[in-house]
Amino acid sequence: MRFGERRLLAFVLAIVDAGRWLAPAARRQDWRRQWRADVRHAWDRAADRPDMLERRVKVMRRATGAFRHAFLLRLHVRRIEMITQDLRYGWRQMIRRPAFTLVAALTLGLGIGANVTMFSWVDVTLRRQIQGVPDAGRWVAVNGTTRTRNDISVSYPDFLDYRSRRPDSIEDFIVFTLAPIHMRTTGDPQRVFGELVSANYFDALRVYPAIGRGFRADEDSVPNRDAVVVLGYDFWQQRFNGDPSIVGTGVMLNERAFTIVGVAPHGFRGTEPYLRVDLWMPIMMQPAVMSGADRLSVRGNHWLQSMAKLKPGMTVTRAQADLSVVAADIARDYPKDSNSGVLLSELWRAPNSGGAAVGALMGVQLGVASVVLLIACANVANLLLAQGAHRQRETAVRLTLGASRARLVRQLLTESTLLALAGGVSGLLIAYWCKDLLRWFVPPAPLPIDMNPTLNARVLVFAGAVIALTTFAFGLVPAFQASSSSMMNALKESAAAVTGAPRRARLRKALVVAQVALSLVLLISAGLFLRALINAKAADVGFSTRQGVLAAIDLLPAGYDAARGRAFQQTLTARVREIPGVDAATLAQKVPLGFGGTSDMNASIDGYTPAPNEEISIYYNRIGSDYFRTMGMALVDGRDFTDRDTADTPDVVVINETIARRYFEGRNPIGGRIRAGGRTLEIVGVARDAKYASITERPRAFMYLPLMQWYRPDVIIHVKSAREPAVVVAALHAAVRELDAKLPLFDVRTIADQLQIAVFLQRMVASLLGAFGALALVLATVGLYGVVAALVTQRTPEIGMRMALGARTADIMALVFRQGFAMIGLGIGIGILVALGVTRFFSSLLVGVSTTDAASFASTTALLVVVAVAATYLPARRAASVDPLSALRHE
Repeated sequence: MRFGERRLLAFVLAIVDAGRWLAPAARRQDWRRQWRADVRHAWDRAADRPDMLERRVKVMRRATGAFRHAFLLRLHVRRIEMITQDLRYGWRQMIRRPAFTLVAALTLGLGIGANVTMFSWVDVTLRRQIQGVPDAGRWVAVNGTTRTRNDISVSYPDFLDYRSRRPDSIEDFIVFTLAPIHMRTTGDPQRVFGELVSANYFDALRVYPAIGRGFRADEDSVPNRDAVVVLGYDFWQQRFNGDPSIVGTGVMLNERAFTIVGVAPHGFRGTEPYLRVDLWMPIMMQPAVMSGADRLSVRGNHWLQSMAKLKPGMTVTRAQADLSVVAADIARDYPKDSNSGVLLSELWRAPNSGGAAVGALMGVQLGVASVVLLIACANVANLLLAQGAHRQRETAVRLTLGASRARLVRQLLTESTLLALAGGVSGLLIAYWCKDLLRWFVPPAPLPIDMNPTLNARVLVFAGAVIALTTFAFGLVPAFQASSSSMMNALKESAAAVTGAPRRARLRKALVVAQVALSLVLLISAGLFLRALINAKAADVGFSTRQGVLAAIDLLPAGYDAARGRAFQQTLTARVREIPGVDAATLAQKVPLGFGGTSDMNASIDGYTPAPNEEISIYYNRIGSDYFRTMGMALVDGRDFTDRDTADTPDVVVINETIARRYFEGRNPIGGRIRAGGRTLEIVGVARDAKYASITERPRAFMYLPLMQWYRPDVIIHVKSAREPAVVVAALHAAVRELDAKLPLFDVRTIADQLQIAVFLQRMVASLLGAFGALALVLATVGLYGVVAALVTQRTPEIGMRMALGARTADIMALVFRQGFAMIGLGIGIGILVALGVTRFFSSLLVGVSTTDAASFASTTALLVVVAVAATYLPARRAASVDPLSALRHE
């Protein structure tokens, strides 16, 4: 190497050596050695190259980059050292104050746990409509629409047309429907729930069986030919012990031999929202599984749920526009039987999913949980402000020794972060213990309801976000407060005086006012829903029977045709009425206020001229003789059905008051004619309006059809009896066995259980709001007590002086009470104003109570005042017992 090059290399290395002083001392020698070796290696590689000069200029430029690297390394190491130092110091502070740490962590844990629990419920009810399905977000619900409705199911011919004419924005369609089934392995048949599905069901969902196969395309072509079944994974494990050799064997479903061809993968439970499906069968097996006439070839028979899968990148709006064109073409081709339009919607918002109602309910609860978290944060912030007062001397010393305010804020936020993490851990434990409480609210419905919240990745991410927000919510203001006071004053003043610093006292009082206001909002809301629950239980639902038993029976699996089925049902009804203690008994297709929904059909009414574009759609139920007496439903005119209303007599119908008012105004409906279902029905009675699907529904047009004229093999036995339900159920089983030993009763429940379904929303909201309101009340009480106690401590010298000058005990207590009630009164005033605005958002869930119900507002306010008085009394009593000499000596 020439002399000039050696001098140049030495200069470059000197640059590196100069940069070493920017590097951290602990890393300085290693940093210098690595950089010198790197520069020498690059310099040697540039020798004997045609572009040597250019390369060596790059080496020199690279050497100057050592300064930047050394600086960044110092920042990085310094930052890590500071963070670890802050963490160690914060941990020591937590250990030094175990009582404070425990109270703060538990307070935050309650708020965080409530929010995480509610979010896990939201996740299981809204986000996971179809579990175990890849790209679940690309699936949307498909419903038919008319001028007045958007919740119509799809017929099988419509599905075939949609699939064959599907637009470019849609990848595929599937259809399915829930089907209760009798399964027999050994002994008596058992009730299971399956889905009839299109043959492309598993392939379109990209759900591949754990063992065996799904359905082939040819199994979707010939009705009642391919009796094959795919079992659910959990069902396979429970009923068949997970036997892998089950594929290829047979199982009896509705007394028909089916071949098991596969087992669905673990985690897939079907496409019915909130339900667990046990098995799946091709839709072509409808005649063997479901009663009624042929449903596969009749375009006007809308009985299937349908879903469409959007192509990647496509929106619901684009697919809606494309499919509306297809629906209009189908409507033109089949003007009598097709819907006039189609509606695509996210699964949780589908008209028949119930997701919108559940979403509103869960949204209310999550909002309430957020309020509880705010109250918890305010409480912990008050605790930190009190602790900050006692740490003013420490803060002043650190500021005097050169610490910056930003450094102190960072240290205090680190301590808050550790508290938030402790609260987060306790909150996750609380959420883990409480997540399954959702099942406690599920009413005793005859459906396989499956809501299994889990602390999955989404829930844990939400928990992390809540913890982060919580850290700033309760830690930021106390940190700034603690670092903003005067050093000299903090070194001179006592802790008691600092506690009473005007800014700090005002902030703590404001936090207590906010807690009182938010607690009152929750208590008022809980009071409204408690009143609504009481009203719902006592509401007039249209039938008065409260004691009795319901039990379902299905004649289809036993091979009964219509004639034999009618005879069996008549004989069974007569036998049940003979059971001792039975006051009345009947049969019906559905029970009011259940989860099964309601059926409807289009109709025309003689003597009524519809308005332009008016559709007459009437809901209905098929009932047996003596139904109205059994259910305690009043007839305002005409007669009930009797055993003489058979298939051989003219068709008759009983209507409700809504039909009579709306379509027979000014004329007697008895003897009038309704044309529906291809028949002409004579009106023989008018029944009182009732609640059919929901306890909060508005009056709707409803008619009752005689079961003997509109035969159904699957019916529900209604028994009115004051006897013990277990005795009545045993007698029912005996009566059925006497007629046919192979027929089981299933879905046995009391009428009281059925009524629980009607009020489960009100019961759930009232229970949760009551729990959250009680929790908020406790937190607000603790916060109020803490602030009043701190004020008493601050004013101890003043109190001693007053007592030395002759003040009585009552005067001192009144002094403390005035301070407490100033905060309470302001909080109550704000809380009432906020409650008046907030409660309007859930007015649709309230039954028989206004959102401004005076009794609820007054009672909950009185409760809060009583608790607040108790929280203020203890500090006031302590203040009144202060020894004047001790207080003056303290001054």
